Amino acid sequence: MSSASSAAGRKLVLSTLLETDHYESLIKELTCTRCNKYMKPPIYLCVDGHSICGPCFEKSYQCHTCKKEFAQIRPMVLESLANKVLFPCTNAGCPKHATLPQLEKHTPHCQYRIINCFMARVYGECSWEGRAGEWMDHCFSEHKQRVTELPFITIKDKWDAKRTEPVLNYFLLRCYEKIFNVYQIYDKRGGRMMWTVLVNDDHAEKFYFEVDIFLPNIPCKRIVYRRPCKCEKDADFLEHTQNVYIPVENIFSMLDETEALNFTVRIGEVENLPLLETPTASESLILLNEEHREDP
Repeated sequence: MSSASSAAGRKLVLSTLLETDHYESLIKELTCTRCNKYMKPPIYLCVDGHSICGPCFEKSYQCHTCKKEFAQIRPMVLESLANKVLFPCTNAGCPKHATLPQLEKHTPHCQYRIINCFMARVYGECSWEGRAGEWMDHCFSEHKQRVTELPFITIKDKWDAKRTEPVLNYFLLRCYEKIFNVYQIYDKRGGRMMWTVLVNDDHAEKFYFEVDIFLPNIPCKRIVYRRPCKCEKDADFLEHTQNVYIPVENIFSMLDETEALNFTVRIGEVENLPLLETPTASESLILLNEEHREDP
């Protein structure tokens, strides 16, 4: 038997085991009966043997089942099982089974989790709710002007001084088999405009983005910035020094005759980025120190 067929057989056996009533009963034993969440060490017992998870124990003075006090010992076998068992994802329909540390990383990004359309948080015009994995299809159906399957998007945005929300615009680019989230943010207190791009990839540094601000009728007036993309798991992405920051007075100078800002955001792969060649000494040489000058 080949290693590939052997591995496939093991996966089939594991998949079958995870669907048995016996395995479901084991998961039930490792689920806190008070908060209905999976228990991870430390796990506590009352004197009658009822188990409770750590967070619930910290908020309790007696067992919620029998109203008796807690025991002084911990269930080591139960805790050992909790560290080894493959728990099912709690999002309906998701086939994922993993250890608790793995599941804690998976759940916030699970494609089966229920979400609201993020466009509504920025533009306030969408009531969609559904699985995260179905959101992009919804956006291509209902928000066509703000999504694209090209590695760039060009925007003509009317400047509105009355805007109060910091996120002015939000766009989605589906390219390079990834989803790129483009944010345009107005930092009114800091007097600057900011752009940043997040991607659903742990190695976000493989990609870069460019912000190209231009005046359509004046080709010589143009501002171009290039920065690395960041992972969407980065909680501090707004504070990142590698975002594009432009003073608002520079933005005002780039408004066209309709007081609109025209800009393009492009996505690229770093490995395909052409590097600038350093000129040779014969092409350009400036001596800053007098002692380095050669006597004629």
